[in-house]
Amino acid sequence: MNELLTIRNLAVNFGGAPAVDGVSMSVAPGEVVGVVGESGSGKSVTMMALMGLIDAPGVVTADEITFDGRDLLGASARARRKIIGKDIAMVFQDALTSLNPSYTVGYQIKEVLKLHEGLRGAALDRRALELLDQVGIPDARNRIGTFPHQMSGGMNQRVMIAMAVACNPKLLIADEPTTALDVTIQAQIMDLLVKLQKERGMALVLISHDLAVVSQVAQRVAVMYAGEVIETNRVPDIFARPHHPYTEALLAAIPEHNRGAKRLSALPGMVPGRDDRPSGCLFAPRCKYVVDDCRKGRPRLDAPEPQHPLACARCIKPLNLEAARSSATHHGGA
Repeated sequence: MNELLTIRNLAVNFGGAPAVDGVSMSVAPGEVVGVVGESGSGKSVTMMALMGLIDAPGVVTADEITFDGRDLLGASARARRKIIGKDIAMVFQDALTSLNPSYTVGYQIKEVLKLHEGLRGAALDRRALELLDQVGIPDARNRIGTFPHQMSGGMNQRVMIAMAVACNPKLLIADEPTTALDVTIQAQIMDLLVKLQKERGMALVLISHDLAVVSQVAQRVAVMYAGEVIETNRVPDIFARPHHPYTEALLAAIPEHNRGAKRLSALPGMVPGRDDRPSGCLFAPRCKYVVDDCRKGRPRLDAPEPQHPLACARCIKPLNLEAARSSATHHGGA
C-alpha cells in the first residue's frame, strides 16, 4: 500500500543535542498510529516539525518528508499553506491556549472554511453550524457566538476538533487531546475522534502517554524516548510481546497491571535532557537489562525477527524473541 505520510531521518535541533534525532515513520491512508512516550520524548516536536511550526532558533532537517506524493521538504511556504490546515490538520493539547480569546468560536471555525474552502455567506454559516453539530456541541446555533472562555474545557476541545476536520483532512494529528480534561470527558473526546476518523476514512496520528487508550484505537504504535523512535510494532503484538525494555517498563506502569500490588510499578530516573545524553544507548542508565556493550554505541532501529518486518527495536538485546518465534511458527511463519 502506498504511504500517505513518509518521514525519514527527521532531526530538530535547538542548539546542542537534538530534541528529535533520526526519526523515521510512515502512516498509510486511513491508518491509526499511536505515538507514545514520557514527556520530553520528542512526540509533539516531531509533529510540530511536520506541520512547519518550529520557529527559530529551531532547525529542522530530514532526508525525506512526503505527504500524499508531495514533497514537503522542498515545498515553498505558499505550497505548504495549501496543505497544512486542509489536508493535514492538528488538534493541540490545550484548547483554551490554542483558541484565540478575542474571537467567537464561530468566527474561528469560519476563518478556516473561508481560507481553505472559499465558503462565504449562508453556505459558510450553514457549514459552521454543521461542524458544531458533528462534534457534539448542543444548541449549536446559540453556542456559535460564544467566546472560548464562556465554554468548558471539553466544549473548547470539541471546537478545536471541528476546526481541524472542517476541510476533511486526509491526516489528523491529535496531540494529547484529552490532557486537560476530566476522565468522563476524556472518554467522550476519544470516542468522538475515533468516530470521525472512521466516518471520514482519514488517517489519525494519536500522540499520547496513555498506553491503555492507544491500545484500544491504534493499529500500529511508535514508542519514542529521548528524541528517538525506540520501538514500532502492530497492535496487539507490541503490548503482548514488547521488544524494548522501555516499552516493557511503560506497560508495567499501567494501573490495570498493578492490581493487588502495594505500589504502582514505576520506572526510576528521567528522560535525558539536551546536555546529559549518554554516549551509548540513551535508555541504558535506566535499563534493568543493561550490559557493557549497551554503553559503547547507539543501537540502530532494526527488526529483531526477519519474519516480523513491522516490528523494530533500538536494542542490542531485544526482549521476547522466543515468544515471537513461537507465534510465527503457530501462524505458519507469517
